[in-house]
Amino acid sequence: MLKRVIDVFVSLIVIICFSPFIFAILFFVFLLTKENPILLQERKISLDKKGIKIIKIRTIRNSKQFLELKKLSQEIFFQNDYMRYVPSFCRWLRKTGLDEILQVINVIKGEMSLVGPRPLLNNDLIIMKRTHPEYYYRRTKINSKPGITGCWQVFGERLKGVANLIELDEKYDKKKSALFDLTIIVKTLLISITASHSDSIVTGTSKRTVYTIPTYRFDSEFSLGK
Repeated sequence: MLKRVIDVFVSLIVIICFSPFIFAILFFVFLLTKENPILLQERKISLDKKGIKIIKIRTIRNSKQFLELKKLSQEIFFQNDYMRYVPSFCRWLRKTGLDEILQVINVIKGEMSLVGPRPLLNNDLIIMKRTHPEYYYRRTKINSKPGITGCWQVFGERLKGVANLIELDEKYDKKKSALFDLTIIVKTLLISITASHSDSIVTGTSKRTVYTIPTYRFDSEFSLGK
């Protein structure tokens, strides 16, 4: 109950306080892509779970060449070939994670939480199920509501692949708490401010900068080795 109250309260603050900034972003995205700057993507925790139409800010030009390339993609975490279809301003949006900001609307609707496991596209889940069936099966057991940010988004490493994603999402599912959520949110803000978000297209091959927060250690109560 407390988590839901905090989710709604923070999401409303974001919408009210940052609306002019969000509209400015949407305007620039429209000028750069010549398309609707708001994009709906269906994402899920697993293929058998209910899908969510998450709200994103468009960052990729949907040219014919890009759409053909997208059909051939068999990658979940690295899509650097898409880079040439992402305008410079949109690259910055992805590196800050601000292309996800409109998902606060999904949070208010009760479809998502501020913090939770990362929902994936259907195609990503199909690839995971085919190439890593044991990890896909473990993902079907995750019960937490999908989040805008989460344990994998701030502590994970793309280079470690599916195993890292599932282990961190499982860790959150088992040990979630208000303090854990607060830690993840603070780290998310640091990543956004420094534009060091680990993105599959823009920063897909780089390691995330590790931030420490005074008076709190992630590896104490929430050690990844336990």
